[in-house]
Amino acid sequence: MPETVNSSEKVNKLIENCLPMIRAFPKGRYTITVGGSRGKQLSDGSSDVDFRLYADDFVKGEEWDKCFVEYKKHLDYWAEQGLIIDGVWMRKISEIDGALDKWISGGLDVTPIEWTVWGYYLPTDIYCQQIIEDPYGVAADWKNRLTPYPKKMKEAILDKHFNRLKYWKSDYHYKNKASRKDIIFLASLSASIVHDIMQVLCAVNEMYFPGDGHNLSFAKHFGIIPDDFDKRIEAILYPEGPDKLANQYAAAINMIDDIEKIMNNL
Repeated sequence: MPETVNSSEKVNKLIENCLPMIRAFPKGRYTITVGGSRGKQLSDGSSDVDFRLYADDFVKGEEWDKCFVEYKKHLDYWAEQGLIIDGVWMRKISEIDGALDKWISGGLDVTPIEWTVWGYYLPTDIYCQQIIEDPYGVAADWKNRLTPYPKKMKEAILDKHFNRLKYWKSDYHYKNKASRKDIIFLASLSASIVHDIMQVLCAVNEMYFPGDGHNLSFAKHFGIIPDDFDKRIEAILYPEGPDKLANQYAAAINMIDDIEKIMNNL
């Protein structure tokens, strides 16, 4: 359910309350942002708060321990108020600078992390973050580097994910698995194909892949997209009818055909 005005005000109060606690951790330059669904403007009443803290360095030893005690108090207090803080993810500015350079130059440095399905996409996180405090212009500079959508990154994403779609379109194993009703294989592959479709369409439309969540919400903003996209994606992921696995296969191949037409028209 969408957030109410009251819950939004409560989140703003949480952010204001937590800022002094977060500021105690960095040394040198720093920037504080909020990521996740709130950064993407897609939060609802069940969304947590994902703080990001980037800095040149961080306090250590006893000073760190003291800051952590205060940090834990804030997490516990706001949990009692019904708002979950999903931690403060702290990383060095130099680390982000290097990783962002790699992405912009076409190196798809997807980081495998347990809480993601397809991995962590740094450009998405940086581009969609809500800047809370950026006294040195660090986060603003990162966002500027991602605007406009980097050409080499676009080419690399299309090359990787479109080639995978073309592979499965012509692979006889896929067709055989459908006829043999290999449910586990087909469930895994169908999700992978939909992921590749989303990656291609995001790049074609020069929009950052939203990560694991809210894909179809983002797709509504695409200018270039196959007809009846939502319904057809659902048919790939949740097939119905007595010949549901054959229907699933046909739906996936038809969608790949439409993606190929889009690519040929670029």
